[in-house]
Amino acid sequence: MLPLHGVNPLPQETRVIVIGGGFAGAATAWALGQRNLGPGIIVEREPTPGVHASGRNAALARVVEADPVMRTLALRSVAQIRRLAEGRGELMRSTGSLTLGSHGNLQYLEVAHDALRRAMVASELMPLRDARQRFAFLERMQFEAALWCPTDGVVDIHALLLMYLEQAKAGNFDLHTGAGVDRLLIAGDRVTGVAVGDTEIGADVVVDATGAWAGLLTRERSPLPLQPLRRHIYVSGPATYVRRDWPYVWLLDGEAYLRPEGDGLLLSPCDETPWPPGVPPTEPATATLLAEKLSRCAPGLADLTLRRSWACLRTFAPDRRPVIGPDPVLHGLYHVSGLGGSGMTASAAVGELMATAIAGASPDWLDPATVAPARLSVPDHG
Repeated sequence: MLPLHGVNPLPQETRVIVIGGGFAGAATAWALGQRNLGPGIIVEREPTPGVHASGRNAALARVVEADPVMRTLALRSVAQIRRLAEGRGELMRSTGSLTLGSHGNLQYLEVAHDALRRAMVASELMPLRDARQRFAFLERMQFEAALWCPTDGVVDIHALLLMYLEQAKAGNFDLHTGAGVDRLLIAGDRVTGVAVGDTEIGADVVVDATGAWAGLLTRERSPLPLQPLRRHIYVSGPATYVRRDWPYVWLLDGEAYLRPEGDGLLLSPCDETPWPPGVPPTEPATATLLAEKLSRCAPGLADLTLRRSWACLRTFAPDRRPVIGPDPVLHGLYHVSGLGGSGMTASAAVGELMATAIAGASPDWLDPATVAPARLSVPDHG
């Protein structure tokens, strides 16, 4: 469990308030602190940060992305996480990843391979025979081609989140847990702070980094068209053939993934069901969906038994790109949301992009309009 900060009382005013202590909020506070853009606070409703999507994901650092915006964020972020991981043991294990596809997905693999080559990231596109010669366990799976990316890996998500929070604190951003924001303080067309219960806190900048709850504080004034989707993750029972040093595997045809976990495998059927914000319950029928996908794409894993499961929420904008930047209606309000399943992978770059926006600058590595809230054409209902 992450240790708690925020033993001091909430201030009456500060420069920046970040709402939400998951990866989006913690990385934003970290990046702001790196640029001396504090002081500020992170207010987290739960008693400990990272209990929702940030602490319930599969921990996959993945740069094999089809969308160029998501790929740019992932590449920049993973490179930064690697630098941050130096001297920190197993903050990130470079297991590598294999993305498997049939002839129908060959173009996807070729495009991804070419994009990684142009970004000077090591990767190799292999036909079935070569892939199985190098990775014997692929005999258990059905595919025609494999994209090998040795720099992908598995992250200790709790250690990474704690690192962001610790470095944010060093940058003059305090974390306050058990501090749910009930409303924004608004004067005209400007956000001037937040209310936490009966306590009002003034600020120049407020950042909504509330994950599945993003945009709900401004539903009537400037709603964001975000949709939380439920996804299931399973952990299998022991499997004698599983080795901890396997790369993780993404099955394009079945839309599922798997990686070693303990003496078995962690797996997901990549299901997506609209779900309201909160801790979603598991749906037993989803195990059948996973079994069906494995029977088609990984028949050699048919003997697996499922030991435990959980569900998490991944929140998306309609174009499935993040929402990062100033609110189109309310001055002083910024959004960092809609990160989907890439919140951990993209966290460092997302924080950097948000800090750049708050500083009033423009990045030279990504067009901010591609992720700006204004692109969603949000009408003013105020």
